[in-house]
Amino acid sequence: MTLPRVSPPNVFATAAGAARPAMGAAGADAHRQTGFVLGGEIELVLRGLSLEGACAEATSGAKFRKQRTAAVLGPWSRSWLCRLEALHAVQLGNYAAAIPLVRTAADYQAALIALLGADAPEWEAWLDAGGIALAPDVHATEFRLHAFRSGEVLAAHPTLGPLYRVATDLSLSHFGSTLLLAGNESAPDHVTMTFGDRDFHTGLAQLVLGWLLELSVVMAETLPAHADTFGLPAEADLAGFAAAARAAVADHDRCAVETIERNGERRYLVRNWRRTPGAAAKRILL
Repeated sequence: MTLPRVSPPNVFATAAGAARPAMGAAGADAHRQTGFVLGGEIELVLRGLSLEGACAEATSGAKFRKQRTAAVLGPWSRSWLCRLEALHAVQLGNYAAAIPLVRTAADYQAALIALLGADAPEWEAWLDAGGIALAPDVHATEFRLHAFRSGEVLAAHPTLGPLYRVATDLSLSHFGSTLLLAGNESAPDHVTMTFGDRDFHTGLAQLVLGWLLELSVVMAETLPAHADTFGLPAEADLAGFAAAARAAVADHDRCAVETIERNGERRYLVRNWRRTPGAAAKRILL
């Protein structure tokens, strides 16, 4: 079967922070405090997304209109949009929504890396088998679903794998992760749940912003490693961004999660957990 031609992609590469809510609206105080306390990290996340957007625009040129590029543009775009919306959710204090977006973005990036490697032929095989077709009996254009994700990349990648696993556990309805997101003022002698809480939380904001920076570093390393597939503008300082992002994430005072083994069981230890910047740091064991 003759494969379909690759048309010029439509690129919408503008990355901007969340609009400031009206005074007194839900998330307004979180927006203000996040900008004040973590404004530098927000700008760094936006810098990474903007660099990727510039690369996407460069990739729209005729030189890159081939099936390999088309295959990876889809998951790249989906990851980029999830990361942008996760940033907006952090700015508005909606950490419960941000974490599943981070998890999904990591999944898309794993698929992208797989399609750049050993799984590259799968896209063309899907097209060759009628992945895009006409279904005249139901008067429709058919896009065969074709389940595709890369567990191998997630298992082996030093950044995507650990990040995906912890973001997955925090995204699911486990009791401990639910308490972390909706009842983190609880203690052994009382349970204090919230509903619809969108107040600023230093620890949760740092946690998600750190993950977003790590995901952007993965892209900053992946794009130049595949210059035959992606366009790389001369002014796009991906290495400089990656260095700045790594330095921000490496700050020992920020909230982060590490995996530990306790009594033969894999556990998560959240360190530097604090609601307000000046509060004493705590640890949470999940």
